[in-house]
Amino acid sequence: MQILIIMGVVSVFIILYVGTMYLNDRVKVPESCKEAYLEAQTCESCSTSGGSKSCNFNDTLEFLKEVKL
Repeated sequence: MQILIIMGVVSVFIILYVGTMYLNDRVKVPESCKEAYLEAQTCESCSTSGGSKSCNFNDTLEFLKEVKL
């Protein structure tokens, strides 16, 4: 009986996670952030310089992926 409860709880967490990811993907990037988002998508300096800390586009991209207001 305990194994069924554990499997149910884990299943609920997995469904919540997948549902949250699906809903996040459907949200558009806000107009105020769109230019920075597009610039970060095409930035090549991070990959050629080994992820240098002087370039903030990589941080911006990660922030926009997480937040998606």
